[in-house]
Amino acid sequence: MKEAESPLRLSRREFVATAGVALAAGVWDPSSAEGAEPIIDIHQHLGYSGRPDNVLLTHQLAMGATSTILLPAGRSVKTPSTHDGVSNGLQAECLGNEPCRQFARAHSSAFRFGANEVPDVDGATREIERYLKLGGVIIAEQKFGVECDAPEMQRIFELAQAYHVPVLMHWQFEMYNYGFERFHKMLDKFYRVNFLGHAQT
Repeated sequence: MKEAESPLRLSRREFVATAGVALAAGVWDPSSAEGAEPIIDIHQHLGYSGRPDNVLLTHQLAMGATSTILLPAGRSVKTPSTHDGVSNGLQAECLGNEPCRQFARAHSSAFRFGANEVPDVDGATREIERYLKLGGVIIAEQKFGVECDAPEMQRIFELAQAYHVPVLMHWQFEMYNYGFERFHKMLDKFYRVNFLGHAQT
């Protein structure tokens, strides 16, 4: 039996370029489909691996994302929690709170932003709270070399509880958020917080 012919295949670069042209020409509007279900992307980063803003915009439109949440990095510091700076920018050159807030403000019909900070730096919860007050909808992405139940993490969980926002944690064995086997105690203690987890662990 003859194998069915596959549809036209484009490289990622060709796809983004084609989608960009279609969007610029006004011939393709993924949000215009009547009755279409919303597509909510809760995990995007500004500046990811040097990605330009216009490429992020084009990608999200091409994917049909109706709402996108930008997850900022914490400040760049050389501490054990950032692996002496290796994990700055969430180990992917991601931008911080203010650029994410500004981008979301400039594209408010489709973008929201989170609030984040390296948990064990001075004023971490003040920084996170500042951006929650400015409209942050999540504390994320917590991707740091700290014990998941450390006092500084518990202060962040308390903040999430007070502001009724979820916390997204990047779990990676011996790299980020140590002590997964104990995390059930945090779930019991902060039972009003919605925790989102992803990554290798």
